[in-house]
Amino acid sequence: MTSRWYARLLALGLALAVALAVVGKVDADAVGRMPQAKLERTARYVARHGGIRGSCYGCATPRMQRLVFELVERAFPRGSKAWAICVTARESGANPGAISASGDYGVGQIHVALWRQFSAWRLTHDPVYSVVAFRRLAAAGANRQPWSGGRYSC
Repeated sequence: MTSRWYARLLALGLALAVALAVVGKVDADAVGRMPQAKLERTARYVARHGGIRGSCYGCATPRMQRLVFELVERAFPRGSKAWAICVTARESGANPGAISASGDYGVGQIHVALWRQFSAWRLTHDPVYSVVAFRRLAAAGANRQPWSGGRYSC
């Protein structure tokens, strides 16, 4: 094999790497432009197909986390968006499958023993349900009491 062949192979590999990086960037930006129905379908699909890696804090793929943050951002009104995103990052690491040692579930780490109207299974398996439950319990950001206190406050 000649050095020309290696140079072409290297150029092809570099072009492929750049293309993959661009596609990844476009994909991340595309999440913000998705219509709501498509965002919800995509989030549920990703959750069912490996997006949730476990029940620990942050044990979700970067794509799942990006979808969750977008769902949260759209679910809360302007004055509560930053707070809701902070709580999502603090409580679950944007992992809808997160379960704490104290029995808190989902994106907003809802304590189902206290809030029995929410399904623990759905909180950890359906990111759309988890975000809607978080929004409902927080009264769209007006009720921040369940998430107040602690060493790291939003």
